[in-house]
Amino acid sequence: MKFFFNLFLLLSFTSFSQTLTNDYINDYKDLAVEEMKLYNIPASITLSQGILESSNGESMLATKANNHFGIKCHSSWQGDRVFHDDDDKGECFRKYNNVEDSYRDHSLFLANSSRYSFLFDIPIQNYKSWAKGLKKAGYATNPKYSKLLINIIKRYNLDQYDKTDDFFRKFYFSSSYGLPYLYGIGVNYINKKYYLSLDLNSSYVYLNKLSVSYNYKLYKKIYFGLNTGVLYINSNQKFDFGIKLSHLDDLSNKKRNKKQLISCGLNIATDDVFGSNSFIYIPTVSISYLF
Repeated sequence: MKFFFNLFLLLSFTSFSQTLTNDYINDYKDLAVEEMKLYNIPASITLSQGILESSNGESMLATKANNHFGIKCHSSWQGDRVFHDDDDKGECFRKYNNVEDSYRDHSLFLANSSRYSFLFDIPIQNYKSWAKGLKKAGYATNPKYSKLLINIIKRYNLDQYDKTDDFFRKFYFSSSYGLPYLYGIGVNYINKKYYLSLDLNSSYVYLNKLSVSYNYKLYKKIYFGLNTGVLYINSNQKFDFGIKLSHLDDLSNKKRNKKQLISCGLNIATDDVFGSNSFIYIPTVSISYLF
């Protein structure tokens, strides 16, 4: 009789745990997919880490600090904090205003650290290599960490969220504001290593410009660009070419899948690229919003 009673308790606990996990997945799968689109981290990895690290959102760190990924303070953390026993007693952990902030900080924690940079060379659908890579990089001290993540992903079919049809957005329209061109519109193509743009800019007075540019990622969010096109000064047409340095970043959590681009550069306009010595130098600065 005692055996059957213990078996009943075990089955009941397992069923309850599965219910909590399914509820967690339903609550946060869309958030994990959105983070995947922005930061190229598999949604299955994010979800499985959240399930494991937060005990389905029921852990102390999750309930009191909205910390779903067990991220400790580290020296760079300037936000709120809580103290909790982990590998050592009274360790410092990050505290967030909401779960969305925890998910975003998890993405930034991986994307902005050289320690995890090699992960982003792994295809998004290869969750097993991502799980093993997290263990290799030292995300957790548990020697079975990668196996735990892989088992969760398999058990709950989390890799289905890595195969969303609405994958990474690569094309954006843009609206630009700056000097000497007060307003501009454009079309942008963005991937992991570079972005291309086709822009039409105007000062509303005498400068109007149509240009195409190629911008290569130098480091994280910093791009170096070359551009060329046609510049109209009053009714005079000139050839235009130049360089620029840009910072491409995501907007706030409330404006997901939109980016902002801050650029400064120097352009040179001439009547004849190959024969004229009459150059006009035009410094530029702009802020663009990509939709």
